[in-house]
Amino acid sequence: RLRHLKQTNALVRFVSFEPLLGPLGAVDLSGIHWVIAGGESGPGARPPDIGWLREIRDCCRDQAVPFFFKQWGGRTPKHGGNMLDGRHWLEYPSTGLGGRNPIPPRAAGAPVNDDSANSAMDVGPWVREKLECLRKYLHAYTTILRKQRFQGYFYVDAFAGPGSLKIRKAQTADHGQRLLFEVSEHALDDAGNSEYISGSPQVALDLENPFTDYVFIELDNQQFQHLQALKRQVAARKDLRIHLKQQDCNSYILSLLERMRGKWSKWRGIVFLDPFGMQVPWSTLVKLAETEAIEVLINFPVGMAIQRLLKRSGDFSAREREKLNEYFGTDEWFRLLYKKRADLFGNNLIKIRYSGDLLVKWYSRRLKKLFGYVSGAREVQSSRGHPLYYLIFAGPNETGYKIASDILKQGARRIR
Repeated sequence: RLRHLKQTNALVRFVSFEPLLGPLGAVDLSGIHWVIAGGESGPGARPPDIGWLREIRDCCRDQAVPFFFKQWGGRTPKHGGNMLDGRHWLEYPSTGLGGRNPIPPRAAGAPVNDDSANSAMDVGPWVREKLECLRKYLHAYTTILRKQRFQGYFYVDAFAGPGSLKIRKAQTADHGQRLLFEVSEHALDDAGNSEYISGSPQVALDLENPFTDYVFIELDNQQFQHLQALKRQVAARKDLRIHLKQQDCNSYILSLLERMRGKWSKWRGIVFLDPFGMQVPWSTLVKLAETEAIEVLINFPVGMAIQRLLKRSGDFSAREREKLNEYFGTDEWFRLLYKKRADLFGNNLIKIRYSGDLLVKWYSRRLKKLFGYVSGAREVQSSRGHPLYYLIFAGPNETGYKIASDILKQGARRIR
């Protein structure tokens, strides 16, 4: 029946190995998008052997097929839970899910104890929007660059994080997803309705036309170990040059640019600057722009970090001013955002209204002076509609600018 299934013209072809009553051995899963396995449930249920399940799981990993462990079974479907080797295996196929890929399939040869669910970093649902913009632009970039005669073109992820991300709040599935997920509904309840998506390193590595070189920078020791595991997984199925750096991204970028001095006629690159705060000073952007060969996609964290430092009163300590000056590369931000207002007690400084929009426009104009081309800033909002940060493209190439502008203009709001 598996042979007949592979011949069907279906959007998703999946196999449900349940109730699992014996070992299956090696199974050829070519042409199969999803595998589900589970034990028997009901009165007199016969329990599956853990070796049988591991065999199926490892077969899926070796052939890059998403694996979903539904249940151990027992008196009721939920009786034994659905943990296997210390984790929930709730992988889904990307086919038919509107382009989403909640958990990328494991690579051939990946170690069984490399737990993508346990290693995932918790993020908000708005991260999908940012990563989809990144994926679209990287796809367009590498599609164009592969046809040109450069010695190489690289991708630098300055705040890489792990290969997998955990969405904090489950999203409502559309009708097609509900039909597909019916078989696993109770398993999702057991796992707390968690959803996993590819992080920015995995997004970049999964491109149809890969970069010649990848650099993933991550300071956090635990996340760096997950990147090392991801590198081992990818190495088992793709011949890619992946470089991992556990250091400050600014110092690494500056050292990279120094090593590449005089070589920019033969190299091109993209740097993804996605900090949690104000970790990228203006001086780093100046050096990137000077190459006239590197494009950047910047997370400008107005709502998440910058506005928290920009006090309403305008009363800053010397250290606070120094930090803001370093980030913006100038002290002009103060004159831009603060005005004197007369009241009963004299003239007081106060932050002007709509300071966020004004700051984004000012920052974008300064980027344009550096790089030559700058897109409109795409606002990314929280679940409640509050602005969190802005995605901005900057680069020396008009073609890249046009593509990025088209991608970023589709957000909730764009500031020019």
